[in-house]
Amino acid sequence: MSSETRIYLQELRFDLYYSLEESPVDEVAKVLGLLEKVKQAKKIKFNIITNITENDYKKLKREISAAAGPGKFKIVSGGGAALAISKSKKLNFKQGPILVILNKEEIIRVCPYGEQGVKGSRISPFDFLTEIMNSKTDLFSDLDEKSFTEQNLRNLIIKKPSLLGEELEYLEVEVSLDSAIIDLVLIDTNKNHLLLEIKLDAKDRTIGQVTRYNIDDYAKKKGIEPEKVRKGIVTLSYTGQIAKACKENKIELFIIDFKNIGYSVK
Repeated sequence: MSSETRIYLQELRFDLYYSLEESPVDEVAKVLGLLEKVKQAKKIKFNIITNITENDYKKLKREISAAAGPGKFKIVSGGGAALAISKSKKLNFKQGPILVILNKEEIIRVCPYGEQGVKGSRISPFDFLTEIMNSKTDLFSDLDEKSFTEQNLRNLIIKKPSLLGEELEYLEVEVSLDSAIIDLVLIDTNKNHLLLEIKLDAKDRTIGQVTRYNIDDYAKKKGIEPEKVRKGIVTLSYTGQIAKACKENKIELFIIDFKNIGYSVK
């Protein structure tokens, strides 16, 4: 299974988001000036967005969260670094503009960002655009998709929760509990939280991973009743006694049909 994508500068677009009320004027002006230079030198188009509706705000936060993840880049503030999303899970306009880099309408990078597990690795929109201006090599070679991964599957669910067959909304990713790390959390129309383990091929041991999700711990952390928490597995396929074990452990099983999620099998 593979889906290869070469990224070319002429196919990129930059979307710059900032708040007229919150974002530092000097920082915004500095980035806007550099964007114009990049447009002239590299022929990369850009949009400026300052008025964001509530639905657009939710969509943007959901999509940039989907673009980031393990092995890619970090966008949630922490360790003294102010990134695209604040610790309170809001878009971090108070620290400056947010630059979204798209390739054929797909988000491939968000600034400011940091490298996973690397302190002091914050790259601001200005830093990133400066590198674009000065570089004579392909800055995006590390972003080429070589194979379909669990992260790809997770990102598809974030972008289109309806793939699970009901009306759901994205809430957050990689929620840490004392007992486990939850891959993805969605919320249903009854405000129930659906805690999901993402696997390309679910095996018997996957049940053990989900049973380690401590419902009481999660409910206390989120200020909800344990009865408002659901557990599930999202997978493309499964082996062993998964279906039977899920039923016995009150774990929901979501099977995604690979051929219907936009990737070709080669």
